[in-house]
Amino acid sequence: MKKTHLAHTLALGLSTLALSACGGGGGDDGSTKITVLQVGDLVIERPADGTPASFLAGNDSPVSLPSTPVVHITDNTHTNDLPTTNTAPEHPAAGKPAAGTTGSATPMAGTTPITGTTPTAGTITATTNTPTPGTAPGTSGTGRPPGAAASTQTDTTTTGAASARPGQGSAAAQSSTTSTLKPGDLISSTSCSLKYTLPNPNRTIKAGTDPRLTEAWHLENHGNLYRRAGMVAGEDLRIKPVWNMGYRGQGIRVAVLDDGLEVTHEDLAPNVVPGSHNYRKKAGATGLPPFLLNVGSQTTDGPEDYPMPCSESDSHGTAVAGIVAARDGNGVGSAGVAPRANLVGYNILASNLLDDQLGALTRDIDKNHIYNNSWGPDDNGQPGLPSGSWELFNATLDKGLKQGREQRGVIYVFSGGNGAQEGDYGSLDGLVSSLGVVTACATNAAGIRAQYSERGADLTVCAPSGDRNDALPNLPATVTTGLNNTYIDDFAGTSATAPMVSGVIALMLQARPELTWRDVPLILARTARKVDAEKGGWRERRSPLGYGNGTYDTLHYSHSYGFGVANAEAAVALAKNWQSVGGSELLTKCGPVKATVNKAIPEEHIVAQQAVDGTPKVKQDGSTEDQFFNTLLDLADTLDYNAAPQNGLESAIQIPASCGIQHIEHVDVRVTTTGANGSGQHPNSGDLQMALVSPLGTVSTLMLPHPCTGSTPTGIDDEEQLTLSACEGLSNFHFGVRRHLEEPVASGSNRTWKLVTSDRVQGSTGQLKDWEITFWGR
Repeated sequence: MKKTHLAHTLALGLSTLALSACGGGGGDDGSTKITVLQVGDLVIERPADGTPASFLAGNDSPVSLPSTPVVHITDNTHTNDLPTTNTAPEHPAAGKPAAGTTGSATPMAGTTPITGTTPTAGTITATTNTPTPGTAPGTSGTGRPPGAAASTQTDTTTTGAASARPGQGSAAAQSSTTSTLKPGDLISSTSCSLKYTLPNPNRTIKAGTDPRLTEAWHLENHGNLYRRAGMVAGEDLRIKPVWNMGYRGQGIRVAVLDDGLEVTHEDLAPNVVPGSHNYRKKAGATGLPPFLLNVGSQTTDGPEDYPMPCSESDSHGTAVAGIVAARDGNGVGSAGVAPRANLVGYNILASNLLDDQLGALTRDIDKNHIYNNSWGPDDNGQPGLPSGSWELFNATLDKGLKQGREQRGVIYVFSGGNGAQEGDYGSLDGLVSSLGVVTACATNAAGIRAQYSERGADLTVCAPSGDRNDALPNLPATVTTGLNNTYIDDFAGTSATAPMVSGVIALMLQARPELTWRDVPLILARTARKVDAEKGGWRERRSPLGYGNGTYDTLHYSHSYGFGVANAEAAVALAKNWQSVGGSELLTKCGPVKATVNKAIPEEHIVAQQAVDGTPKVKQDGSTEDQFFNTLLDLADTLDYNAAPQNGLESAIQIPASCGIQHIEHVDVRVTTTGANGSGQHPNSGDLQMALVSPLGTVSTLMLPHPCTGSTPTGIDDEEQLTLSACEGLSNFHFGVRRHLEEPVASGSNRTWKLVTSDRVQGSTGQLKDWEITFWGR
């Protein structure tokens, strides 16, 4: 990644945050359109229409209808500029989903836009100004979806339902501005193109069959959706049996950390409870846009308790929330995985301030159970560092793990990344590989890895999401909630799988509230469903529980699928009888144990000649860069991830006998490489294949030869073309490893862990300076 500087950032000492939303539509043209703004080491990418949300200030005053939340689209120019085509989630962006995959109401090719039902009296509704030509598909001319009306009923079944009106919590939880709001008052920023007003508190929840539930194939897949050839029946989350047991997430609160949350949406509002927070800031004195640095201002832009979407591009969080907990049985839309769970929203992608991100990850840890994060480092192949520092980020998570949920620990769920089609590898995303993170990958409706889903040794479980490729061009994406009371059917990527896993965890916690943050991934791993048995690269290990009739004694792992696809039915069944391993207070840590190496990494089994350096080069069809790129992508598809590189540099660490961990829960491997002379950075860490080998012979591939990518404008509209450059070196880089779950640190007298590294691209050599390893477990 090319680095630049911004004087205001350095002078004021402000921290910014690069966030990459992980949503993805199912476009099949393979194009990539990204708008990038780089600040120092950070990349902030905005929607493909190129217009920052904060610049879309409208001058119209909202029409106030006290009984309903009202939405106005006041920037018709922006409406006309909405993207009309989808692209595959190849290059997820920082601060947004991948271009064309933002959860907008643009359906995949060949699909029909999803709409809801006409609300009856007393229900939540949303209206828009009559849209100009070019209004996004999926919305009707009035903004109200057509359809049959349903009867209404007062909600009495969901925990917290009596206070499910946004902004109606205790005085202590309310800001001074929010506590004085009354129905009809504006609850979004005056600078935003979308205007929302506070609904009437005496609303009711409709009753009736959810009209789009049959299209929620990720909940129950019969393999027979219309015009969706290639689906395989049974490739789903096994949700319906859990619902039939009476578990729908009641009493479990999920925080959605994203770009916004339409708390007034008819299919979300019944589950929204007090506790949301608006992180959007007003523009600073320097005149810089609020989405960038907020220089000179820490003033919240809009009411503090309403993380409302600001423009049409802020649809990602609302789509994510619908997958977790869209309400069931209310006669509109579909249903979430945990359709009676409680929801709060934190729009941290609207701020980009480090303090806001870290603060949101521990906000209300005494009330929230699960934190869903459908964002992560930019998927460009570079070693992805946590915001601020490893120490600061891990200390933040540690607080939630130790203090949250009455010391049982909150559950952090992160998307695994969408960069596989451009060569990115999940283990390089340090943010999502930390201790305590449940990392979610993606399969498709045919039961194989979604082509964008990143492989890695850090993966926990997958969930079924949208995907299209040449062999299976008609697979469906995910039905969920869209802006302005609409519904979309093009949401995909690991942004969709993270909330699915969050929903499954909500069902587990309802069935067994005593589960700790350590119990949850252990249960998910033991109950996950194995897919793609012949080509998945699976390895199995028996680790008897001593109960459960041996059903859950064998764990299987694949660098493509983690421990498999989340199985809600089995996970809830095991959770009910699970013997807890305890929380943070019972977690054992061994290490770090360090090895100083200072040896050259040999060039072995060369697959390509060096074609990149520190200067980005455009990847044009047929060029040397294009051939280099394709060679490395082919290697990713054929590599044996369960084998260490042949004839590589081998470095061993002997684990002291004082470390008695019999069941590993997390491994951290810190690595530093240098140039050929033993100083500076390695000239291209993307040349390296690196693997960790345990005493049992289990191999975790930490990295493989891969390209590092960027983009540059083509000069045609907002289109961008892919560039290639050398990958940055590894400097105290931490690889978080889930692969060795439940293994012992030692096998008999063998206490040797090895790091094996080779350079498989000829040219640009370097050294392995040192590495260290740390274990957590019991």
